Amino acid sequence: MRTRPAFRFWHRWFGILGGAWLILLAITGCAIAWYDELDGLLNPDLRHAQIVSGQPAPIDAVVASAQDALPGFEPNNILLAQRPDRTHWLLGRQTIPDGTARAVQAFVEPASAQFAGWRKSGAISLHRHHLPDLLYGLHTDLLVGEIGIIFVGLLSLAWLIDHFLSLPLAFPRLKGALSAFRVGGHAGSLRQLWDRHRASGLWLWPVTGMLALTGVTLSFPMESREVVETVSPVSDRLHYAMEERGPPTNPIGLDAAIASVTEDRAQVHSVRPHPEVGLYAVRTFDTRDVDNQGRLWTYVNMETGKITAQRHDAGENAGDTFFIWQYALHSGHAFGLAGRLLVTLAGLVTIYLGISGYRLWWKRRRRIGQAR
Repeated sequence: MRTRPAFRFWHRWFGILGGAWLILLAITGCAIAWYDELDGLLNPDLRHAQIVSGQPAPIDAVVASAQDALPGFEPNNILLAQRPDRTHWLLGRQTIPDGTARAVQAFVEPASAQFAGWRKSGAISLHRHHLPDLLYGLHTDLLVGEIGIIFVGLLSLAWLIDHFLSLPLAFPRLKGALSAFRVGGHAGSLRQLWDRHRASGLWLWPVTGMLALTGVTLSFPMESREVVETVSPVSDRLHYAMEERGPPTNPIGLDAAIASVTEDRAQVHSVRPHPEVGLYAVRTFDTRDVDNQGRLWTYVNMETGKITAQRHDAGENAGDTFFIWQYALHSGHAFGLAGRLLVTLAGLVTIYLGISGYRLWWKRRRRIGQAR
């Protein structure tokens, strides 16, 4: 088969050049699959809340508490605590006295609206407050911004291509194909190392292939959208197309906006103020959700409190359905605990594939050198 040497050449050099980067992405991916648990473990002062019976504090009081502690802070996303032992998480920007702004995250107790603490978003630091975000940044853009996103996207695309080109290498012939899923050879032999490399890759091939594909779509959302639109329409979040106007002079509070949408605050995932279009976007949980993000967006007029529009991320087209699954699958949240465990296992296997691939290359290189 003439193409087999070309496939082997690709697989070898993709592994040599991209293996170390894949190992880094796999390590960080395994960690951030458990982002909330890791953040809570490292930063109980920020993430843990006292469990108190009775009604929780109003969200307006929560925001006011953060603004009192951080003068000049304006939240653009208020994520409500989904567990009684967790704090509310407010993301936004703080304008400091010298006129510059910085992205910050504030944490507030749900029961008392007491300010728990804050941290700077995107800080490159090994301090425990910043370590979860550091790992997240390494995974998404290698901490270098747009160039890093492009690199991660291209690496994911090459990895996806490698998934298909490596199959003919794993199955040189259909007869006896099942043996590719087994490990033979004596301990420490090159044969055993190769069998383990091949078998571990084959067993998790569907999962790692999914991670490669979703890595491409998450890194290149606009380009992916253009590709998908050749097959099915893709709709935007509604506020993207709304006409901008000045912020309202006397807006209703966040609690009033939530009350316009639901009487059960436990159904609310988050609230996003959009003063540029005069609306609050209240995100709530819905039966159409495919993860834990609260995918139903309800837009509430900041002045009147009336609902003006509503859209679920699943949309009405196959293209919308495709995109709602991308983050859910990549993070593992699509299937709850089992999904995150499977994504973590795939990450560990990817680490092993990278290390064993380098070992195979080095051992074969040494064997060729000794033969000469």
